[in-house]
Amino acid sequence: MTPLLEGPALVLGDDVNTDILHPSRFFSLDDKKVRRGFLGAVEGREGASQADLNGCIVIGGRNFGIGSSRETGAQVFLLAGIQAVVAVSFARIFHRNVLNLGLPALACPELASIEVEEGDIVQLDVALGSVVIGEHALKTEGLDPHWQRVLSAGGLASWLEL
Repeated sequence: MTPLLEGPALVLGDDVNTDILHPSRFFSLDDKKVRRGFLGAVEGREGASQADLNGCIVIGGRNFGIGSSRETGAQVFLLAGIQAVVAVSFARIFHRNVLNLGLPALACPELASIEVEEGDIVQLDVALGSVVIGEHALKTEGLDPHWQRVLSAGGLASWLEL
């Protein structure tokens, strides 16, 4: 696992539903169709290009990822080139799905106390559980050693093969 990730913030809000992030009409076994659906029902972001999103770190609010437990709702983050997700809190199933797929996802309740602007540079140290956004240095809830090993392996399926 890369200890330090850095990229521009893609800011989403509270109670962001997976059916908004990835509408069911884009459910497919074809990765290209799945990728086209990312942010498909988020007003003003429909059809966001790969170049716009590649390398971003998603900054979410409370209860990020509520809704459907379809794996494509988590897989699409990887297909879009998202490096990680940091949110005030996560819906349990979404959090587990993205970790299973190998995407770092860290809860950071302190995010609720700062204003993050689209494009702000985010530095995330997954191993230490720290995030820096502008002059704000925040602690996340971190990941236990098991999930750090799963992420290092590239996801749960890869970890199980070890």
